[in-house]
Amino acid sequence: MVDIDSGLITLKEIVQKKYFFNIPIYQRLFVWKEAQIKVLFADLFEAWESKKEIFFLGGVLVVKNKSGNFTHLFDLIDGQQRFTTLWLMSIVLRNALNNYTLDTSENEALLRINFSIRDHATNFFNAVLEDADNTLHSESDELSNIEDALAIIKSLKSEYFKKEEANQNIHDFTTFIFEKVKLIFTEVPNKTDLNKLFEVINNRGVQLQHHEILKASLLSKITNHNERIKYGYLWSACSFMNSYVEKNIKEETGLRIQDYFENGGKEQLASPECILEALSSDCAESKSIALLDILYAETEEETTTKTENDYESEDVRSIISFPMLLLHTLRIYNHQHNKSDIPRIKEKELLQTFEDCFFKPLEELSDTEQEEEIKAFLSLLWKVRYAFDKHVIKWVNEENEDIHLICRLNKQNSDGRYYLQRQKPDSNERLALLQSMLYHSQEMTTQYWLTPFLLKALEKNEHSELFEYLKRLDNKLFTSSHSGSLIERTKDEMKGILVENINLEDLNKSLGVDFPHYWFYKLEFVLWSLHKDKDERWRKFRMTAKNSVEHISPQHPKETDKNRVSASVLNTFGNLALVSRSINSEYSNLPYNEKRQRFKNNNSYKLDSLKMDLIYEKELWNDDLASQHQKYMIDCLKKYLNINE
Repeated sequence: MVDIDSGLITLKEIVQKKYFFNIPIYQRLFVWKEAQIKVLFADLFEAWESKKEIFFLGGVLVVKNKSGNFTHLFDLIDGQQRFTTLWLMSIVLRNALNNYTLDTSENEALLRINFSIRDHATNFFNAVLEDADNTLHSESDELSNIEDALAIIKSLKSEYFKKEEANQNIHDFTTFIFEKVKLIFTEVPNKTDLNKLFEVINNRGVQLQHHEILKASLLSKITNHNERIKYGYLWSACSFMNSYVEKNIKEETGLRIQDYFENGGKEQLASPECILEALSSDCAESKSIALLDILYAETEEETTTKTENDYESEDVRSIISFPMLLLHTLRIYNHQHNKSDIPRIKEKELLQTFEDCFFKPLEELSDTEQEEEIKAFLSLLWKVRYAFDKHVIKWVNEENEDIHLICRLNKQNSDGRYYLQRQKPDSNERLALLQSMLYHSQEMTTQYWLTPFLLKALEKNEHSELFEYLKRLDNKLFTSSHSGSLIERTKDEMKGILVENINLEDLNKSLGVDFPHYWFYKLEFVLWSLHKDKDERWRKFRMTAKNSVEHISPQHPKETDKNRVSASVLNTFGNLALVSRSINSEYSNLPYNEKRQRFKNNNSYKLDSLKMDLIYEKELWNDDLASQHQKYMIDCLKKYLNINE
């Protein structure tokens, strides 16, 4: 029997016990991406705001390392990504987390996390800690994810903590992390066979996902066995988000889905009721819609030949998860039935949200009424999922690059044989680009704008109508002055009481890196809308993820740089652009003329930034040109927003 010691521990206790941690050479340093970091930061922030007395953050698995001069040094075996992210947050946020970052109780400062036989990593972190406010860049590819993570956390710090009372709030937030966040700390003996341990870790059973538990809870209320199976098919077809729903239902049921598709400009699949009817044993007799050979009488080989080309689409990725779709659908359902809205969209609270907002109200109804409510919700889920696939962007691969597209579903005729096909648009589309702007500029794990948009998509069938609606929705939600939260604002929009109250005042402020990223993304869409025919590069422009505010005239210019702006203009919107971390690193403190040449070299075929393309048309850069550029940007926004002065 292996002697395993396990218990709860806080970061404060780790510091008090003088625990240090080592990333073994056989472990990758860090692999978490932006999505995981943002979710962790948001979860911690919400727990702090809610004044929770304890926040459980999973576990870490360690084994004692007896090398070195540390009394308590552990190799991190499992949970490394989560634990390292906390440490990276401590580097950026500092305050109460200073002692977790490094130990200063002895004569020298020691990093809390060490890197086995990776001197370049240790040197990098020592350099970062000496100058934590500025971005340092390593030559090592192994550290690129860590550099990205530090940049993301800095951006989140600016986003979550505005200047007013920021210092006190950051101190309170870091104190909460230091004292209230608890991990399950599990130590295994250093004689443990690590190969067997890794095998157990990698092959351990995967728990049921929350949406699978929810599915079982909902379907258990449907008394008829056959109906329960049919609604289960609908749920399963909706749950696979990285393929289109019509393909899912075909693969789940064997239906010749092209026989349930209305074309003629409507581009519409059959209703949930019709699909359910098609799954009935007697549906072949239906006159309104015929089920042709649902279970072919031919051999398996003949069946494959007959069905393999019934449907064509490329691989895609959804911009949201299925739990997120369920929560957006629940919001729409509650709105349509005059019920209270959910408190927030949060995947981890999926079961609790449905329990509070769906199941508890059902308890007041009879069994029959409960069943009808659940069927109504499941039917709505199908409609929402189809509207989502029809009108919302997905990640689609084009020329070895993933971009946002809305691919139309069409019924094709080949030699008298019908099949369905998802077709890419021939040119860049404004509805797709506007959604891409919203996706990149909003919280990845919520995308609150989707709720009212999907509600409208259930009513409207034309992309042109939906574009005009989304344009107004964007202006109401993000360009107007409103004090309420996004969930409150989107609820008001669904009620029809959210007003447009445009406010461009921030664009005349000197905010520097604290400028909301939304304005840069918004401006890119506006510039494309007004001037997309400028040249081929503008017509082909796509939104990409960016997380760094770049100063055109740098904050620390070189002596040889003659194209400078003054301190009063340095942090204004006219001297700023939003770029990726890699571009920010490449440009750094280069003089204007060198940045300009690099931009032209890198953007000769495809543009990364329309705002920067306009800036670098100018051979010189100074206060007047930056101010003129800022005025032109604001004028473009006013023209787009129909603001007349």
